[in-house]
Amino acid sequence: MDNIFSLLFPILLFLIGVYVLVSAIRRSGKLFSTENLKDDSKEKATKIMRGLYFALAGIMLVMSVANGLQTVLYSKSLTYYRVTDAYKETFPDLLENGQLTYEATNNAGYGMSCMGGSTGTGEKITYGPYSVDNQKMDMQEVSAFINKAYSVYSADRTKFPLVSGGLMSCGGSTVDYSKYYQQTSLIDDAGEPVYAQTDAEKAKGHAVYTSTFGNVRSDANDGSFLSKLYGFLSPTLLTILNYVFLGLAIVLAVLVFFVIRKFTDKEKLEKARAQTQGYQSSMPSSAFNFDDLETKEAPKKK
Repeated sequence: MDNIFSLLFPILLFLIGVYVLVSAIRRSGKLFSTENLKDDSKEKATKIMRGLYFALAGIMLVMSVANGLQTVLYSKSLTYYRVTDAYKETFPDLLENGQLTYEATNNAGYGMSCMGGSTGTGEKITYGPYSVDNQKMDMQEVSAFINKAYSVYSADRTKFPLVSGGLMSCGGSTVDYSKYYQQTSLIDDAGEPVYAQTDAEKAKGHAVYTSTFGNVRSDANDGSFLSKLYGFLSPTLLTILNYVFLGLAIVLAVLVFFVIRKFTDKEKLEKARAQTQGYQSSMPSSAFNFDDLETKEAPKKK
């Protein structure tokens, strides 16, 4: 469901493009309203607008495809987490043989994590065991480490100082967990995460994306259709295409506006506006003057 929701904009753009294209083919619809155009220019204006609508529809359709591909291919980057040395030094009592097991209640939230939900069942859920030396943790794993520590030391403000919020906070929490975990979206050529501290270390890594559908990695090279798209379409290329098509669509929309304005009969337009205003004010204002009515109907004193 979330995948479809992320594609709402390109889908809407595609449908609008189809509507404009169908209107251009049929030369009918609200886009070709000629009521206020000059009588001797209707045919010429319709031809010009039809050509502009064909171009606009084509651009919108291509832009919807480019935007959809960008969403499918590059909206999710692969992110890894690890706990820091500060965690190991601060909470050695929570680790057993370098591993951590965390048990949570289904209707209770601890620390930074949203996992476990709030269904109120009271069911016990066990997470782990997780290795403290794992460099490629996902969100659930690193959350278990932080939640375990917070459930034991939540009142200790030296370990969990209050701040204005952070990446891992849930439900508006203002507890600082940042020194106990690291995250990265940089992966080296061997597929290992790069927790870079310097520009030189950052240069050793690159972003890896996973497709919205199928979870195909951008570095998979498995011969699948999505893998081939990754090889052909870079995020930079798709971004440039989207901006170029957006600019062209705006230019064409402005041209349509000027064409309609050029061939519009001002007298017809004024009459149409006057007629519209007449419909809006067809009921006289005196219809709401109840004071006069009460005065007229008031019984005369003898």
